[in-house]
Amino acid sequence: MRKCPALLERKTNALTTGQKDIADARMVLVVEVMRLMDGGMSRKRAVELVAKESQASSLPPALQKAADKANARKGSTRRGVGKSSLQQWLSDYMAADNASERLATLAPGKIQVKQPETIGWLPDFLAIYRDPRGFNISEAYRRFEKWWAQEFAGQEDVLEAMPSMDAVRRAMKKLPVVVSQKYRVTGSAWRSLNPFIRRDWEQVPVNGVWVGDGHNMKLDVLHPIHGRPFSPEITMVIDARTRFIVGWSLALSENVIAVADAIRHGVQHHGLFGIYYSDNGPGQTGKTLDADVTGILARLGIEDGGVEHRTGILGNPQGRGIIERPNKGIPKYAAQSFDSYHGKDADKETVRVRKRIAQSAINAVRQGRELTNKQAAALRMIPTWQQLLDVIEEEVNWYNTRHHHSSLPKAPDGKHYTPAAYRRHLLEVEETVIAYPSAVELRDMFRPQQKRTVSRCEVQIFSNLYFSMELLNHHGEEVIVSYDIHDPQTVIIRSLDGTFICDAGMGRQQESAVCHFGERPQPESTYQRHYQTC
Repeated sequence: MRKCPALLERKTNALTTGQKDIADARMVLVVEVMRLMDGGMSRKRAVELVAKESQASSLPPALQKAADKANARKGSTRRGVGKSSLQQWLSDYMAADNASERLATLAPGKIQVKQPETIGWLPDFLAIYRDPRGFNISEAYRRFEKWWAQEFAGQEDVLEAMPSMDAVRRAMKKLPVVVSQKYRVTGSAWRSLNPFIRRDWEQVPVNGVWVGDGHNMKLDVLHPIHGRPFSPEITMVIDARTRFIVGWSLALSENVIAVADAIRHGVQHHGLFGIYYSDNGPGQTGKTLDADVTGILARLGIEDGGVEHRTGILGNPQGRGIIERPNKGIPKYAAQSFDSYHGKDADKETVRVRKRIAQSAINAVRQGRELTNKQAAALRMIPTWQQLLDVIEEEVNWYNTRHHHSSLPKAPDGKHYTPAAYRRHLLEVEETVIAYPSAVELRDMFRPQQKRTVSRCEVQIFSNLYFSMELLNHHGEEVIVSYDIHDPQTVIIRSLDGTFICDAGMGRQQESAVCHFGERPQPESTYQRHYQTC
């Protein structure tokens, strides 16, 4: 695979979500073995220790969870991993050159599903089923049964091998709609199935440690899908050495921390890093990560210092302090840009009255009643999703490029460096080389996603249409659409089991090709229509 990037990409594209999860779990164990080896333990002893502890279920919870998943065997009696398996995974991991090779090499195999084109009798059944008279499968099978008896009369072995009705139904479910319906429908009905013309830090290098944390936005914003007001969670990731915000994300659900997407955003624009550290204190209780970042970081060869709660310098509360100020300031300043701000320093009575009027407006919309002037004004105070994204982007950019950080050294002009200027300075002086992931590696990192149904090579999400000819054989199927809130131009389409299908682009025959995620909610969002027309 190393000699053929196309073959490597083909294998990673074919991996299901389950296979990737198992590969990530194996890499978590490998990283632990390598950590023990770095501490002076021999390879053999490190492997034996991790394997033995995993089988006794005495590893730390996160490692034990990875060990139980890594063996890829079902059954509650199977615990931990064996020494030989772990030795092999370690060898494979060390031999791989990049994240894609690690993923492809450590992923387990899967039972190959029999493809419909390998089913010898299927063309004969289709010859009967593909009829303009529209036979259903039961009627077509009855005629197929009759044809089989006549065609193989006297050949007892063949007659006994006739496929059952269930076998036929299973085979037909594997066929794309455009294949099964060929010749059954014509004209506009046939054309409707086909595409048409659409985180002492001074001793740490740049990108050595990234620190991440989540914070609830103290404002109401219109949800880009259903249009109802909600308070989202913002997650920011900061480079510890330079205090530069490398990535951020905003979750579409309350009590969800978009850590994985924020890391992907940072890696995409500012390269790979060494250690990821996050606080897992009481402020995170009851909240959910958008994805399990432990496996993703192991895949990239990154040690996750936060999830494991490791002791030492990373366990020092100072590690959390470097992100506390921007994580309190930026979300607050962004939220205070809108009249729907309801932070603790906002006037409680004003907040109460506005929320009451806004709720009455929502109820009126649900009931189809005309809004009063107060109700309309209350809805106008609530920003759209895109308005909030734009303001957050402005605040992050101001912090990175214009905020002279008191924790950073002073520049030649006597002022403290801004995070961006200090980052540039260090990269030049220390000649740090930052490695960037490939497009394929980025694609396999987590993005927020929604389920959508393919229609004529298109999927629609947040009122944007995305097209790819690769969707031709998936008409009418539910797929997973992975999107980037920072860049709406393309989305990643996967099957429900996580297998890569294609990248789809926005554009073609649309009313507007410059809309962004969350600029307006889905057509069913009555609240947004009232918001826009108030």
